[in-house]
Amino acid sequence: MHGVLYAATAVSLWGLNFVLLKLLVGVLPPHAMNTLRTLVAAAGFALLLTRGRRVRIALADALAILGFGFLGNGIFQWLLMEGVLRTPAAIAAVANATNPAWLALLGYLILRERLAPIGYLGIALAAFGVALLGGGGGGGEVGIGVMMLVLASLAWALYSISARTVGFRYPLFVWVGLGYIGGMVPYWLYGLPQVLALPFDKLPPWVWWGTAASGIFANVIAYLAWMRAVQILGPGKAGVWQNLAPVLGALGGYVFLGERLAPLALLGGALVLLGVALTQRARVRG
Repeated sequence: MHGVLYAATAVSLWGLNFVLLKLLVGVLPPHAMNTLRTLVAAAGFALLLTRGRRVRIALADALAILGFGFLGNGIFQWLLMEGVLRTPAAIAAVANATNPAWLALLGYLILRERLAPIGYLGIALAAFGVALLGGGGGGGEVGIGVMMLVLASLAWALYSISARTVGFRYPLFVWVGLGYIGGMVPYWLYGLPQVLALPFDKLPPWVWWGTAASGIFANVIAYLAWMRAVQILGPGKAGVWQNLAPVLGALGGYVFLGERLAPLALLGGALVLLGVALTQRARVRG
């Protein structure tokens, strides 16, 4: 039950975070905002690391943690913001929901977890749904944004696999915190010029509160909850809960942003969720 609670908490925070990100990028340059919120998250992880017991990490493991951290944090965050900038919150949340399909495929390839034949059908349906999602959102910039979000989802899936490999050997907050802080350094260097150019004295207070809340809830609490869920449930069973994120993202986009999706985008979103569900069923039972 604890694993389910961790997974549900993580994906709920991520789903609603898409709405908050859309509000924030309407005021701030995307990578400036993201640099600030991820620095807030890094401060949270640093606090956890300093308050916890010291842990000796083997050099090979440290390099693996940093490598996974760069992929699942630095590269992921760049792709995420480029995708969010180009897509409505509802489409962004659904495109990001392809993560369980990639988890299933990577779990089969890397962890040797069994995948029934129907799982491949699910992956194909999810891929086709993504194509419709981009086209139904208007193509062009939206289509590019969808593909960036799918690539971000793939990067996150690869990072999640580390929870079942190198992550099992160390306390959760140690390897997640080290991977986050170390992996984000190149991204922070990329975003720093945008941060320095911000008109700090002209920004409304809610922007600062929103940026800090996004960093803490979506990048610290949700990260730790998700990795703990993957450790307890395995990537397959934890991945099922990612179906909740697009529902919350679409609902939040409708309520708070007044977003409406075209019929083709709705069909694409439905195929994505169906494909993910089939993949998860094949993986968990296969």
